[in-house]
Amino acid sequence: MLFQKIQSALFSLFIIPFVLPLVLPDAFELSYWQSVLVYALFAVPVVFLYGTTISLLSEYLSEKTPFRSKRMTSLFYHLIGGWLFVIPYGLLFDPSIFESGLFNFASLIGLMSATLFFITDQLLGHYFKTS
Repeated sequence: MLFQKIQSALFSLFIIPFVLPLVLPDAFELSYWQSVLVYALFAVPVVFLYGTTISLLSEYLSEKTPFRSKRMTSLFYHLIGGWLFVIPYGLLFDPSIFESGLFNFASLIGLMSATLFFITDQLLGHYFKTS
């Protein structure tokens, strides 16, 4: 499962920087291609360290739940983990982000990235018949 998560992280790194500037075009007040570069720069460590860990944890927790739909449970845990990205972002980069409420820049980026990671992981799992 770890190998599939690393593959999903690699594929997600080719998708996330191109999609996020479309969803949040005014986030950095830069052009599209400049935003792609900024997202790509920050996405590499975040997706590999935080995203892969959250994805492994969500798969583990979804297998332990009594619900029938393990895939939807895993998506829910991915979204919670993506939304909680605001905590390490706020502690490491911008403590003032906590003043802007529950749905702010960091939590929206986390939710979008977690959704893209989950979709990529599910497609790879379906393609390679591992999940």
